[in-house]
Amino acid sequence: MKFKRETTMLNILREAQEQFQKIHKLLRSNALRNSAYYAHLNMATQEAYITMNEGMCANTTVCHQCAEHRDFLHSMLSVLEELEAGNPLSTDYETKLKTFSEKVTEILKKISAVLTSF
Repeated sequence: MKFKRETTMLNILREAQEQFQKIHKLLRSNALRNSAYYAHLNMATQEAYITMNEGMCANTTVCHQCAEHRDFLHSMLSVLEELEAGNPLSTDYETKLKTFSEKVTEILKKISAVLTSF
């Protein structure tokens, strides 16, 4: 049973890595920051959030930091929805997007480290 759980976690981690790479690429792109861009970023973030939840449900020993990252992702969904709706990119939003980019980079490093340990 442990092997199956490890395989499941490995698959979830790979999927999460793909989702966060997608977000990372969007955040680093030179695309026009319009409602279509924020809609795409919002969708990618929702998918990453769902994948993190699946991983946390599959693993009964969830670290505090993983829960904080998941909660941060959830908070970013409302920011992205507001930007998608056409709210202007204020200094506050710019700061949140910068923090988002930093968190995504941090999460990708952690996922990579865990995948390397398998």
